[in-house]
Amino acid sequence: MRAGFLSISEVSVTPDPCRYRRVLIIRLSAIGDVLRTLPAVNAWRKACPQTCFTWLVEPAAASLLEGHPALEQVLVFDRGLWSAGWRSPRRLGRGLRALWVLLKTLRAQKFDLVVDAHGILKSALLAWLSGARERVGFARPDAKEGGQFFYQRGFKPTSAELNRVDRALQLVSFLGVAPAGPPRYCLALTAGHRQAAAASLWELNQLPGNGPVLVLHPGSSPKTAYKRWPCNSYVGLINVLVEKLAARVLLTWGPGERETVELIAGLVRVPVVVAQKTASLLELAAMFAACDLFIGGDTGPMHLAAAVGTPVVAIFGPTHPQVNAPRGVPWRLVRYPLFCSPCRKRSCKSRLCLEAVGWRRVLAEVEGLLQDEVSKVYER
Repeated sequence: MRAGFLSISEVSVTPDPCRYRRVLIIRLSAIGDVLRTLPAVNAWRKACPQTCFTWLVEPAAASLLEGHPALEQVLVFDRGLWSAGWRSPRRLGRGLRALWVLLKTLRAQKFDLVVDAHGILKSALLAWLSGARERVGFARPDAKEGGQFFYQRGFKPTSAELNRVDRALQLVSFLGVAPAGPPRYCLALTAGHRQAAAASLWELNQLPGNGPVLVLHPGSSPKTAYKRWPCNSYVGLINVLVEKLAARVLLTWGPGERETVELIAGLVRVPVVVAQKTASLLELAAMFAACDLFIGGDTGPMHLAAAVGTPVVAIFGPTHPQVNAPRGVPWRLVRYPLFCSPCRKRSCKSRLCLEAVGWRRVLAEVEGLLQDEVSKVYER
């Protein structure tokens, strides 16, 4: 069947999204992108409570979806196991077996519809191989690497600069869902997650000062190191947050990032807490939920903080603030408007757009956002 590529404005008759009984959602990665797809799935589930949703995701983001109320099941595509087979022929058989088991599991579900919310060749191939009766995804340029050729219907968002939460919401609107209200993430935080986060929070409560509890996440994945605000800028900011605001500061970290936060903790002249290792992203979310404000760059943890309702001060450099802004919470943007920003160039060595953002500018936004939150309390 030839793919047809339509925008919302080109759909004359609103389809019924509840006609699909079993739906497969594909958004494999990354953490922030998986999070920003959740409001669309939640809106669909609310509109069609009888529809059963399965989500296909890679291991790094899988723990986000653990116990999620909108999902019947979560299936994991282990890309590392598959790619390792090509690097080592002895492992190729293992990778092929794992892929075969996954495809057999997908086909056994007899999905009525697969929605590829990722839009790359890998996700499009998985959609095609899933055996679903109908395949929907993005059209170019949102579909990459020729993925659009594996769908029966393609969707064109209204703008290339659309926030990623809104883009996912438009995708389900294309299928007939009518989202209403602010984005809802509905992460399944449990007492166990909160208890696991309690050790770091207990240390935080032992610090002097009775000011706001602020969580800072300086790191990012190795692939997105170009989005990191410099360590010395975090040092200057933390010193004044504690000395001026009597803040209690928690430094969180992910895989490969602990050395960075320990470096910062060793350079500041004020007491801070380096968070203990978390076993899952939901444990990290529980930490964020207990804090008054999140400060960090355009990373998955920033969107995780927004997902649990923690206000955000976001430091942007090479990425587009409109496309990647946190949604659903009060937030403030800090960026330096260089002519070349946003560029999204991972190869950029200078990072002038981030180095030009001084800690005083971040402090001003922190103070402003904290004051806004205090004012809301008094208005209630």
